[in-house]
Amino acid sequence: MDQERIFALHEFINGKARNWFCHHVLHTNQDKQDWTFKEVLIRLYNRFVNAATMQEAHEAFRTAVYDTRTGIQTFYEELIGHAQNMAVYLDEFTIWETFLK
Repeated sequence: MDQERIFALHEFINGKARNWFCHHVLHTNQDKQDWTFKEVLIRLYNRFVNAATMQEAHEAFRTAVYDTRTGIQTFYEELIGHAQNMAVYLDEFTIWETFLK
């Protein structure tokens, strides 16, 4: 069952993720044999999704600005939302410092 899902996954990824998948999972000379579907998904997530998502969350937090039309509560909630999307939640001081700028 896992092998069928792994082969099907190949059709749904592209770019660098597909290259990594072909080289490390499908290639006959790969380092690891007998991948499980769960292992493949976790490795793809850690290598391609997690890093990009964390960088986007950090950048969104850093560039968030207060808008008088939406109000202070919306700005605060936006900062908290971006902080929650980071791998390591920011300390309260950093959040309040950004909020009060």
